[in-house]
Amino acid sequence: MTDNEIATDHKLHEGPMNAHDEFLLWHALHRLEVTYWYDVDVNEGRTAHEFFTPDGVKMVGHHRFEGREQIRAFYEWRALQSPAQAARQLGISGVRAVRHLITNLYVASSSEHCATVRGIVIFYGGPSKQQSNPPMVADLINECVLDKDNVWRFESHTLRPVFMGKVAPGELMVDPSFLKRT
Repeated sequence: MTDNEIATDHKLHEGPMNAHDEFLLWHALHRLEVTYWYDVDVNEGRTAHEFFTPDGVKMVGHHRFEGREQIRAFYEWRALQSPAQAARQLGISGVRAVRHLITNLYVASSSEHCATVRGIVIFYGGPSKQQSNPPMVADLINECVLDKDNVWRFESHTLRPVFMGKVAPGELMVDPSFLKRT
């Protein structure tokens, strides 16, 4: 889907949907998103792959991870990058010094078992507690599906950087060869 198609894709549920049903759908998809990022920020993404369908896709910039195994491997790789440095510099033990803020989340289109969600992710992380400028602001584009257990999961979860700070976040400096070692 092109950026122009994304910008003009504003369909809602294909059948009649009342305000209460729209709210429940939005709440379920918002909860999926914030719970995912909570795991990434506080738990180093140890269970992030479980938020995806078995063949789900995670994209960050030009990096693409297909299937739960590659997504799990990405978060394992990411967690190993500098936990000791974060503990030394930020006084944080066992938790990566990263926060993802989600805003402007809306359901762009939906049907009974599928939904397209758009939003913005503001990424904070870096070498200092005093850092105030976010290294990245990205568009969020999700394709979500309701699985047979009535649980919403990401079929695709895409971050497209819009604004970048002077220091790129680690997610954009991925060495893709790490997947060959898993």
